[in-house]
Amino acid sequence: MRMKMLSVVSMVLWAWPIAAQNGLPEAVEVPLRVEDGRLIVTAVNTNGTEYDFVLGLGLTLFTESGSARLGDDVDALTLAGVPVQTEGSMTVPNAYLPGSDAVGVLGGATLNGYDILIDAPNERLILKPIGRAVRWDGVSLSGPTPIRIFHDVLIRAEVDFGGKLVGGLIDLTKPGFDVNTPLGSTISDGTVASFRMGYGSWSDQPAQVVESPVFGGWDPEGLGFAIIGASVAYDCALAISWYHAELRTCLR
Repeated sequence: MRMKMLSVVSMVLWAWPIAAQNGLPEAVEVPLRVEDGRLIVTAVNTNGTEYDFVLGLGLTLFTESGSARLGDDVDALTLAGVPVQTEGSMTVPNAYLPGSDAVGVLGGATLNGYDILIDAPNERLILKPIGRAVRWDGVSLSGPTPIRIFHDVLIRAEVDFGGKLVGGLIDLTKPGFDVNTPLGSTISDGTVASFRMGYGSWSDQPAQVVESPVFGGWDPEGLGFAIIGASVAYDCALAISWYHAELRTCLR
């Protein structure tokens, strides 16, 4: 595996191609839990040793301590039989995941070769082979909303903050939202009053205004931009298809 120590700015601007489906014959279900505000899944090596990962959807990352714990196991990890894609993964300081025992972030390089359902209310992540139409039996979801895919991994959606339509990057690594200064007026007492994404609407999501050069790349005109965290999935199932470039949310 090739690992690189890069800045957060570089991490947002770099990604790797869509992974192959690895011969997955049918849908697989992975236990999913919420822990300290993050979505957690567990991968195993060939000897059955378990390693927790934060579900992130963006880039695959390993903390410095996580990389040391994994050693050579990093190239032999599977998620319910699905190989964890580590090519192009990056090493970040432990402070990137404060208070977490996870070895890193499971990103889109592993997930983007499938249609996925993030169903935290029922404690499961489902991966299934890409189909001509995206169907999830037994789950009430909205119709599809278009998303934009960057570098085959990163997911950008349109987000409506109280009537102001701006771009948003879906990356569930952090519990809440990071927004840039132009969206500062939408934040009150550390929460977003309300917003819509696709057919879904949310309120009182944890949020903070962040000054970061990352936002300059996503919002060069300074219109407003948000990084959408895990809190959107706590009580709302989300279905994502990189192949079809669409998002479905719970009905709410």
